[in-house]
Amino acid sequence: MKMKIFPVFLIVMLFVFGTAVKGLSTHVEEKGTVKGTVTDIKAVEVELTVKDERGKETKVRTKDPSVFRLGDRVVIKDGKVMKEVKPITGGY
Repeated sequence: MKMKIFPVFLIVMLFVFGTAVKGLSTHVEEKGTVKGTVTDIKAVEVELTVKDERGKETKVRTKDPSVFRLGDRVVIKDGKVMKEVKPITGGY
């Protein structure tokens, strides 16, 4: 009897731990958010090219490309481009 239950128990536990790990990994980064560096600005087309840490380039249209400069760290969320704000850490 114990030999029949053990493989079933093992499969159930692997499934539970697999879904838990998947849930933790998807919580790390919000879907639809891109963080990266401005690599190209096309003022005529009002378009920015942003390269993230993985090397993937994303093009996005903006109303005022003159606000951004090459090398700026930006966040693209819900189709809006914002400069990345670093949190204030430490003290004096």
